[in-house]
Order: sequence, then C-alpha cells, then structure tokens
Amino acid sequence: MTGRSRAATGPDVSPHDRRHLVVGLMMVLALLVGLLVAVPGTSGAFVASVRNTGNTAVTATDFARSTDALPYRSSFATSAAGWSTYNGCWGTSTVAGAGTYTDSCRGLGGNKAVTGRAEWTDYTLQADVKILEGQQAGLLTRVSDAGVGTDAMTGYYAYFTFDGKLELGRTVARSYQLLASVPISGGIALDTWYHLVVQMSGCTITISQSRVGASQESALTDLRFTDDGCRPTSGMIGLRDHDARASWRFVTATAGATSSRRAPATYASPWGSGSATGFTTFGGSWAVDRTAETYANTGSGRGQKSVETTRSWRDLSLTGEVQPTAATSATTDAGFNVRVRNAGTGIDQLDGYYGGVSRTHLVIGRHDAGSWTEFVRTPLAAPALEGQWQHLTVEMVDCRITATAQASTGGAQTVATYLDTGCSTASGTVGVRTLGVPAAFRSLAVTPR
Repeated sequence: MTGRSRAATGPDVSPHDRRHLVVGLMMVLALLVGLLVAVPGTSGAFVASVRNTGNTAVTATDFARSTDALPYRSSFATSAAGWSTYNGCWGTSTVAGAGTYTDSCRGLGGNKAVTGRAEWTDYTLQADVKILEGQQAGLLTRVSDAGVGTDAMTGYYAYFTFDGKLELGRTVARSYQLLASVPISGGIALDTWYHLVVQMSGCTITISQSRVGASQESALTDLRFTDDGCRPTSGMIGLRDHDARASWRFVTATAGATSSRRAPATYASPWGSGSATGFTTFGGSWAVDRTAETYANTGSGRGQKSVETTRSWRDLSLTGEVQPTAATSATTDAGFNVRVRNAGTGIDQLDGYYGGVSRTHLVIGRHDAGSWTEFVRTPLAAPALEGQWQHLTVEMVDCRITATAQASTGGAQTVATYLDTGCSTASGTVGVRTLGVPAAFRSLAVTPR
C-alpha cells in the first residue's frame, strides 16, 4: 500500500472541524486582546500617539504648550476664547492692537469671568484694570465652583474701589469675608488704567497697585496678608466687578510668587505716561509714544539696548510685548535682558541673560562682557512677522532661564529653557534689546519670585 504517513502530515481534519478550529483561535485572540486592554497603565509596545500639538519632531525641538498652561496670557485682541462668564455683559474690543475685555453691565450679581486650571497653586496674576463707572473691580485667584450669583464661587478677590481703597476678600461656600484693606496713594480716577498684581505664595497673598505709567515707587500701594490655614490652596484665575462697569487688558499669569517682605516691589514700565524715566540707552534711537504706550528703537544696529537702572532683581518673572517694526529674519531678533550688570555700548557689552524672538525662533543665551553664548534656539509655533505683537515672558530662578513666546492675538506657545550650571546668581537690572531690527515694546512688568 502506498500513501502519506499520518506522522508526517498530521490527522485529517474535516471542513466542519476546521470551522470550529478557526472560531476557537479567534476567541483566544479576542481574549488576549481584552486582557491587554484591561490591564491599567499598559499598551502595546508598537503603539504610539501624540495629541494636541501642531508641531512634529522635524519642525520643532519643543512641542507647543496648550493655552491654559503657565505662563498664561489673554488674547482679547481677537476673542475671549477659554473664558467662562457668570452674569454681566462681556465683550472684547481692540485699541492700538491691544485687546480689552469689558463688562458693560453695572450690577450686584457678582459679575465675573473665569479661566485657567483648577490645579494652579502658587502663581502671580496681573492685569491693567479700570473702572468706567461705579464702585469696584479687580482680579480673582484660586477660583473654583464659580456660578451665577454675588458670591457664587470659592476663591480670593483682590480689587480697588472708587473711594480709594485696595482690598482683599475671600469667598467660601457663598460666604464673603473682607480680609485686608489699605488706602490707595493718590486715590482712584474713573476711566483710568491701574496695574494690579496679585501674588499667591502658600497662605501669603501680596497685592500691589499703581497707575499705569507711574514712574515713581511712591505711586505704588501694596498690602500683604497671611491667611492662616488658608483655603482654597489652588484654583483658576478670573476678573470681577461689583456695582461697576469695568475693563481689563494684558491679563497675565506666571508660575511662582514671593512671600518675602524683603523682595523688590513689583514694577511696571512708565511708558503709558510718555516717559522713559529710569531707562539708560546704549546705542540706537529710542522714543516713547504716549498714545500707543510704547517704547521703541528705530535703529537697526546690532545689540542696541535700553536698561532700567533704578532697581535690581535676582529671581523674577518679566512679561511684556515685542513688535518688530521692519522686515524680520532668522538672524535678527528683539527681546528682554535680565540680571544686567556692566552695560555698555556694543553688541554684547553687558553681563546678563537674554530672551528674544526672531522671525523664526525663540532664543535664549548669556552675555559676558562682549561675548555671547547661545543656549537654545527653538522654532516658533508661528513666524514673528513685521508689525505683529508677540507676548514674551522671561523667567529667571537660580540658574535656570525660561522664555515663552506667543502671538499677542493668541495661538500656541513656544517655550525654551536652560539650566546654566554654576552661573552667577548675583542680582541685576532688566532691559529691552534689539539685534539688527527696529522694534517697539509695551506693557513690560516685573514681579519677584
């Protein structure tokens, strides 16, 4: 007899049995897949995903932050996207390229607008605020449970009143308590911008207020309050008025704050009053535009700068806006200097650090008496074009410098950071600088860390 050996070919399988075998294999496979999915914190090694970014590995070295990351900057020039309102009549407008958010309804309903993240803890919130009509307006911090109603929220409320007081209150479970109140130097005028800063550091809250454009520290009013056993300890940010119509602009929140009484007072540039008091120039042709509240260099030399020389800072957050006023390129930029010492005329004649934007990149580096060390050059989320305002934040804590850039009309943030190991942590001044392109600056503010 001839034929194939069963040992070599295996047993015969009928079509009916083959169907059962296939079904059984499919069930085993489904069970294995289900087990993989059911195990928390695991995924197949061949699976990868990237969400919520417009960048790719070949176009950027850092992925762009979402709009609710710190630092946060309002973009009211185009819309109030991301803000939730509770009572009031809220609307945006644009004046000289600066976005403004206004509540045009005067009422007692606790009119407020809220944005940000519930997990934000220690941070600095600041903005320009003005009362158009009525009694009080200000800023909310550590907000949660916001709703419609006079005290429908949990959080802190820092504000100034038309009768000339700077005050801090706290609302918990719809119950409001006034925590601190001080008289404002020079009082308050309607339809006038005031720069308001709230620093949340643990249970210590520091508030400062000054008229926009004020050039003397005597115009600054501040208060510090420690809320023993404070609550809340984290929360969102917001805007609020009471029995008033009010406007806000340049709303900025940065990570970190100070609770030290020895920290330098907060600072806001005097350009809104048509003055550059305190600034010393090194090259260039600098002038203030009082109407636009800007400080601009019309020169296009390399390394032209203006340094604020009246006060010194160590750890800080510097925020402001930069506008190139001529055609930009990848090799020309404008931005801010921090920890400045030994400034002089020349491209890199100073000791200190720099963060700036070119047409294509966010740049950070260090100046050392005529030499330049570039730390990071990160591609911008969108080009910085001629005539466009860019919001720029430069933060210095110990030996780490971090810069964040974002178009002032909104969009993705670009971040660059570098740890300059072994750096000098000596204090220094701040300044503005241009490299090969004329530029304007506005809304510069400095807060201690």
